[in-house]
Amino acid sequence: MPAKTDGVKIAHSSRIVLKPKLRIPAPRPEQLPRPILLELLGDASDRKLTLLSAPAGYGKTTLLAQWHQAQASLPLAWVSLDEQDNDPVRLWRHIVEAVRQVVPEEDFAADVIGGMSVVGQRLVEITIPMLINRLTELPYRVVVVLDDYQLVTEGACHESVAFFVEHVPENIHLVLSSRSDPPLALGRLRARGELNEIRTEQLAFSEEEAATLLNEKMALDIDRDNLRLLMNRTEGWPAAIYLASLSLQKRDDKHAFIEAFRGSSRYIVDLLGEEVLASLPEEIREFLLRTSVLRRMTGPLCDAVTEREDSSQLLRELARSNLFVVPLDDQGEWYRYHNLFSDLLLYELKSSRPDLVPILHGRASVYSERTGYFEGAIRQATVAADYGRVGLLVARYWFAYAVTGHSATVERWLESLPEGQITQDAALVLVKAWICALSGRAEETENLLDLAESIPYEGPLPDGTASVESGVATIRAIFGFAGVQNMIEAARRAVALELDHTTPQAALVRLGLGISSYCSGDITQAWRVLEEGLRLTTADHPVLRIGMQSCLSFVVGDQGHLGRAESLAREVCALVDRFRLRAIPQATWAPIALGRVLAQRGNLAEAQTLLESALSVRRELPGLSPWPTLIGLLALESVSSALGDHARGRAVLAEARAILEPFAGDAGIFPELLERQERRRLRARKPHEGQLDRELTERELDVLRLLPGELSTRQMAQSLYVAPSTVRTQVKSIYRKLGVSSRKEAVEEAHVRELI
Repeated sequence: MPAKTDGVKIAHSSRIVLKPKLRIPAPRPEQLPRPILLELLGDASDRKLTLLSAPAGYGKTTLLAQWHQAQASLPLAWVSLDEQDNDPVRLWRHIVEAVRQVVPEEDFAADVIGGMSVVGQRLVEITIPMLINRLTELPYRVVVVLDDYQLVTEGACHESVAFFVEHVPENIHLVLSSRSDPPLALGRLRARGELNEIRTEQLAFSEEEAATLLNEKMALDIDRDNLRLLMNRTEGWPAAIYLASLSLQKRDDKHAFIEAFRGSSRYIVDLLGEEVLASLPEEIREFLLRTSVLRRMTGPLCDAVTEREDSSQLLRELARSNLFVVPLDDQGEWYRYHNLFSDLLLYELKSSRPDLVPILHGRASVYSERTGYFEGAIRQATVAADYGRVGLLVARYWFAYAVTGHSATVERWLESLPEGQITQDAALVLVKAWICALSGRAEETENLLDLAESIPYEGPLPDGTASVESGVATIRAIFGFAGVQNMIEAARRAVALELDHTTPQAALVRLGLGISSYCSGDITQAWRVLEEGLRLTTADHPVLRIGMQSCLSFVVGDQGHLGRAESLAREVCALVDRFRLRAIPQATWAPIALGRVLAQRGNLAEAQTLLESALSVRRELPGLSPWPTLIGLLALESVSSALGDHARGRAVLAEARAILEPFAGDAGIFPELLERQERRRLRARKPHEGQLDRELTERELDVLRLLPGELSTRQMAQSLYVAPSTVRTQVKSIYRKLGVSSRKEAVEEAHVRELI
């Protein structure tokens, strides 16, 4: 069940993967075996790609299901595509989950899933190469089937599939089933001998196959002359031949019927629609027509749409009676109509009762929302052209999708709305502002925030935010695009406006105040509000907790509590892995926090790896909030200097200086921090005052390397197998040689002199 917060149902990211889409259809006894085509599939499985390209009703899905049955030992990962898969993240998440279901390796490609949830991340550059590497490691062959690929229309999706095809390992075979040729480099694949093609002419029934269906399977006793006439009319279109056979069962004059039969798909739909639908009981016909607005069905969903109470039983009966209703799972819960039959039903419904269509879509939308399937609710409302409801649903449920990496889905919802609707609705303007901020479009975000403030709007927003003013202030406080002073003022205003202190929005407000307080140098306030915010966050909002706990790690680390700072950072890194959010820009707070504290404790190699990986993700989106990036850069510069990589250190400081330049006079603590590190770099080039002629001894260097941590004198002595008095003597000698008077100064001076 989805979690509930402040009366609003929040979808968990796992709901994004629809398990029925990953189930391979089971062949039915009525279906005709096609051994020649099965041989074509099997013989060419060593090539990169098999393309099944033919119009609807040519048996592409049926053939692939039969192939799976014939090759039961061959792992076959199946995805039934739909229009929602035009989000690249959603598309590849389903592909990976399909593969994970057929390979025995425990937690296969778990690290790849994080890449599927990247806000603005280019899948082709990072995530898909990771998947390809994992697939290459498998010691056996795997077939990946993408069915109904014609429903994929977005260029970014085609680009990602093309990259996968180009680099697919030898043990993986990709199968695309589509009503039209996909925009891939088919000519190049064909020239290389890497493409296996099964097209309309191969999928069309031969005369012998049609005779087997009509006379052996259906017992119609069609003579050869009438069979040839039917083949001429249908050009071997399997669905048309099968539909014709249903009408022929009730015809005495079979020749007259076949004589009148034509090959036009519209003619076939019209003619057989009258014949097939007219022969059904009125109750069944009405059920079929009303449920034709659904792509996938369950009994309760059909009950809601048709206002019946027995849809589950009726679906089971229809599935047993013919091929038009196809089960999608073994439990008999999910079903769909045969594609051609679905088209026929919907065409008939729109022709006979067009006014009923939006009403049915509306009922489906209401039911989908009530059961927590918010994507379905929005899609049904969109098809019904109920854009007011679409806008309300987007404004109510956007948060749960955006914070789990599916901002492309939210943005597509916004783009589906009529031009001008967003700019007239402050709640939708704020949703778009959030998406822009998360995607690193700072200027557009600020313009949208100004617009939201100019639109009259009374009361709380659909997502639970107290008001438009509170929402605007929260975004400005968290991202700080206009500077630190603006950031802290916005945070204080958001706190004053958020009256309910128990909602996710209240936690967001405290995150904004905590970040802005830290950036302005008010460590005491930052510590307090971040602790409060942590108590308000749960696992249902992992990205929010990641930001909160990472910032708290910065705070306690700066106060010298390195043990707790590291514990907080490691916990939040574990949270990133648990929810598979690695590489999401907003989740880079976690490795920055851990890298920073490890640098403070002298674990330079691991710190460098963490900081570099986090900053590489943030550099992909230069319009992201600058402050976490600056924290990471300053920590990385200290590590680079300590490791002797002076060129890298200079480059990092220059990068930090460039980020600070637009915020002259309003960058909080960062100009001072940057200048301090630049002064240290200059000092490292000059003779150090107080430095004696003698260098530190090896034993003194051993003690010096322990000073960045929190070990006591006794603990250091135990670590070095010497007496505590010896350590105290060596510490005094270190202070004298470095010209310092405290442990903290000794550590700083040792970093400057590149001794640690």
